[in-house]
Amino acid sequence: MKQHIIQFTRFILLLLVVNGCNEDLGNYDYDYDKAPELIIDTIGHRADLLVAWNIGDTIRISLNVTYPGREQYLVYRWFLIDYPYSTVTEGNAQVWPAPDTISRERDLFYVVDLKPGRWVTVCFMAKDTVNNVTGFYTYSYKNIPELGARNGLYCLQEKDGRVDIDVIGSSRALVFSNYHEVDYYSSLHPNEPLTGAPRVFNYSSAGGYFYIFTDDVGLRVNPSSMTIMERWEEMFYRVPDAYAPSAVVGLNNCDFLVNDGKLHVHYIQTGSARKFSIPVPGNYSLSPYLATQTIASWGAVAGAINAYQVVHDKNASAFRPFFNKGTSLGQFAESDPDAVFDVNNIEGEIVYINTVNSGETMIITRRDDGYHMNVACFYNVIDNGILARSTRPLTGCTGIENASCFASGLAGPALFYGTGNSVYSYSYTTGQTVSRLLWQGDAGDEVTALSLLNTGGFPTSGRILWIAVWNEAAKAGRLVEFEINPVSGEAEALYAPMFSGIPDNPVYHEGLGKILFMTQKI
Repeated sequence: MKQHIIQFTRFILLLLVVNGCNEDLGNYDYDYDKAPELIIDTIGHRADLLVAWNIGDTIRISLNVTYPGREQYLVYRWFLIDYPYSTVTEGNAQVWPAPDTISRERDLFYVVDLKPGRWVTVCFMAKDTVNNVTGFYTYSYKNIPELGARNGLYCLQEKDGRVDIDVIGSSRALVFSNYHEVDYYSSLHPNEPLTGAPRVFNYSSAGGYFYIFTDDVGLRVNPSSMTIMERWEEMFYRVPDAYAPSAVVGLNNCDFLVNDGKLHVHYIQTGSARKFSIPVPGNYSLSPYLATQTIASWGAVAGAINAYQVVHDKNASAFRPFFNKGTSLGQFAESDPDAVFDVNNIEGEIVYINTVNSGETMIITRRDDGYHMNVACFYNVIDNGILARSTRPLTGCTGIENASCFASGLAGPALFYGTGNSVYSYSYTTGQTVSRLLWQGDAGDEVTALSLLNTGGFPTSGRILWIAVWNEAAKAGRLVEFEINPVSGEAEALYAPMFSGIPDNPVYHEGLGKILFMTQKI
């Protein structure tokens, strides 16, 4: 991939500073018409090394620098900037922080020695100090894992009569190293393994820890060596009467938990003792759904809803907002008579809900006349009574009535669902009327879980689909890994081969148990 200039506007001032910090070799009569083009690219190199870094890793990268006839004039610099890159206060002024230079050689040789948990962007600069021609290459941000932590896909599974967590990395995903940690949890807790059927498993990017809920235990776990931080009874100011967790999500610097149909909130920004509140009062019963995007961080619409969370109340069959420090659930405005459906009165039984396609909400329902898909939007919009966007029957979606699991994400409108030994996709923006068969396993295979790579500033953002497969007769599980197009839902090996050099689609990971839940730490 070629990149001649930095693409993020907020880098421009930094790059001017960096550019000015290199020694000028003298005064020259520059002839820009004769200066060749300075080209930097990664063709033929492992660009995944630019994405997945762990403390102690030795990073060796050699980019292609093409500058015919004048390479002897070039000086080089590899440097890091914080992600997101923003001004800091020095005295009474707001200034752009200086970058961290890690090499002044063309080829990078660097042993990762950064603060755990830091997010950085890697940049490379080549400058002709005679003709004042400069080229930059910048790559997507990366998170430096905490000491003892692994970035990857965490798989909660039943295996050999027990419950455990495997962690899998994938070069195709680019944001992970390539590895497979077998029995990761039990290896760190040999005297206290997980027990009970899995219920909920998720990583909170807001708090930076995992929630593991089985029939027997509820745990909040630090990614560093999977250290148990709190048990169920320790997570609350007042322990609920019932243990019935059904959903947990980190959003807007809060952790939200649905337990026994009630909403609990942990306000991380208050510096509290990591305690969930008492249930938000009210006569409601929530579906196992929590929104993953509600407030715009840029391009915000004046007067937008800006709820801290959006939930679905089964009692009223309605979506309801929850606002910061709220003492009750809110209510959306009465739907306009011209709205394609009523978000305050969803028809049919809820089968699946998720936040998709840059903030829209996908709702799959079962009615007397079959399955339907509704699409609404509660993100960065004004509540004018027309929050519903579209509705359509899913009569062309093969086997959806027997679907065992679903996946979708913020990167696009595609829905993926597993039924029997097959996975199908359907997109509500492409005009298709029937589902596409994406993958089909062997006789006896059963699709047990699906997961899409989270979105972010990297090429495969939202484009990697993991399919968990279990064969009861063989007592064997595996993970099928696809690169997909998140808009059309089709298999599309585009960026993964370009950056990782792995052309196959799909890739198989063997030696797993019956995976029931997957979550990611990036």
